This record gives sequence, C-alpha cells and structure tokens, in this order.
Amino acid sequence: MGPKKKELSIETLRGFAIIFMVAGHVIGGNPENGMKVPDASGWRYFYYTFEYLRMPLFSVISGYVYSLYPIGNSSVFKFLKGKARRILLPLIFVGTTHFLVQHFLPGTNAKFPLSGIWKIYIFPYEHFWFLQSIFLIFISIAIIDHFKLAASVRNWSLIFLIAVLMRYFLYVPDDFFSINGYLNLLPFFLLGCGIQRFEAIYTGKKIILIPLILFIITIIIQQYIWFSGTKLTLDETNILSLCVACAGIVLLFYIRKNIGIISKIGYYAYGIYLFHVFGTAGTRILLLKSGVDQNAIVFAVGLIFGLGVPIIIELIFEKSKVMRRCFLGLK
Repeated sequence: MGPKKKELSIETLRGFAIIFMVAGHVIGGNPENGMKVPDASGWRYFYYTFEYLRMPLFSVISGYVYSLYPIGNSSVFKFLKGKARRILLPLIFVGTTHFLVQHFLPGTNAKFPLSGIWKIYIFPYEHFWFLQSIFLIFISIAIIDHFKLAASVRNWSLIFLIAVLMRYFLYVPDDFFSINGYLNLLPFFLLGCGIQRFEAIYTGKKIILIPLILFIITIIIQQYIWFSGTKLTLDETNILSLCVACAGIVLLFYIRKNIGIISKIGYYAYGIYLFHVFGTAGTRILLLKSGVDQNAIVFAVGLIFGLGVPIIIELIFEKSKVMRRCFLGLK
C-alpha cells in the first residue's frame, strides 16, 4: 500500500465519519431536535447504533494525521499558533454567524438571547464544542511530544491508560471550554497516534482478533440494551462506549480502503463540520414550510444539502484571503 493510497484510505474513513455525523444531526439527538422523531422510531435506532463511533472516529483520525506530521523539535508556541488559527478563528467567526442566524431566522429549534453571545466562545455551544475540545487536545499532545513522553509503546500505553482513567473519573460541572469533551475524546486521539506510530502492533492477523472479538461482544451488548430497554448508568455507558469505539475503530483502520467519492467528501470534512447546519436546518425549515414532512424525504434532502452546501461555501471562501483565514482557518 503506497503512501498516496494510504492517505486516500484515511480520507475515506474521514468521509464516512462526516457522513454519519451529518446524518445524526439531521435526525437529531433527541425528540426536540432535528427531525424531532420519537425515541422508539427506527430513525432513533439508527442514531443510537452509530453514536459511540461518530466523534471518536474523528478524534482517532485527527491523532493519526497529527502523528504523520508531529511537532518533533519544533516550537510548541509556533505549533499552537497554527492550531489556534485553524481551530479558534472558525470557532469565533463561524460560531458567531451560526448564533446570529439561529437567533434571527424563524423556525430554528433553539434560540438564545443576544446578551449571552459571549458564552459561545468559552462554553460548549452546538457542535462547536468539538473545536474547543480538540484545541485542548493539541495543547496536551504538543507537551507530550515536546518532551518525548510517548516515544515508546510502553510510555504511550501508560499515557493512554491515564487518559482513559481521566475520562472515567473526572468531570467538570461548568464544562469550561468543553473540557469534558476533551476528557471524553483524548483517549481516542491518543489511540490514533498509537495506530500510526506502532502500526505493526495493530496490523498483525493474530493481534487484530482481540479488537474483533471485543467489538462483536460489545456491539451485541449495545444492541441488547436498545431492544431490551435497559438503562445504563453513566459509568456503564463510559465503559461500553470506550470498548465499542476503540475496538470498532481499530478494525476500521485495519480494513480501510480508498473509495473515491467518499474520500473526496472526506477532504472537505472540516468545512462540512463547520457549516453543515446551514444546509441541514435550512432545508428542513424550507421543506416544512412547503408542507413536506415525510421523514425519508427530510432526511435524504437534509443529508445531501448538509454535505453539499458546506462544500460550496468552502470553495467560495477559499478564493478570498480574508474569508479563508477567518472562516476556515487557512493561511
């Protein structure tokens, strides 16, 4: 497998991740959001089935791609300055635009008072919480790699274990700068680093049987929980989600292939993540105003426009030096 093919296979995984993420947002995480489908519907089942994989897969891919071009001996400040441009500028500019559109546009599911707009920059707000969390993760990995704390399998395993324990035991009530999201996703980012740095460990045919068996067992448990109506505690959910995500994502990296159209979508994944709501919510409002309320149509149109509108926006913004910097974080 050559480098180019491997790169495209990662973009394919990223493409699947963003498709499932947009699909999840079209459906909505609860009966009050998105398509407002009831908890007992097949749409909610679809959402639940991929719930443990969506954001962890993004984080693993981020860790993998970072490890292709790690900080090395570069300046931590220079590294974080680049990440601040790429992550925090879109947080400010796209987040502000989203807030104002959500506030003034009729038919949106949630509206917040203008006096509270400052909160979106320092507390979780809609899907922008991920930007805050991933920036905290990059601060952590910059420190870890600057001091070469994860250079060996043993050291990496220890840091991964610490991150898992932090995810399980720590919780910040006010969730300043989405630190709980940071705690939730840090183990997955580190897993991505490990997959890239110690690839031989994850590609052995005997070794891969371990995550395969673990994934089969945990996904059966997840399905049983849905169909039996069992309610898990937060601690039980943390354990199950970690096992499903880690085992499933290791398998996805093992079997990954380049799928042309999906890898092309993956190339625009960041822009899709930033702008997809303008496509999903906009089409949902227009369809409902037009009297179209069939769930299958709302879902299909919302997914298509949730993927397509952000790509068009990104292609337009890329042509302007100011817009590409402010809204996409590009040089």
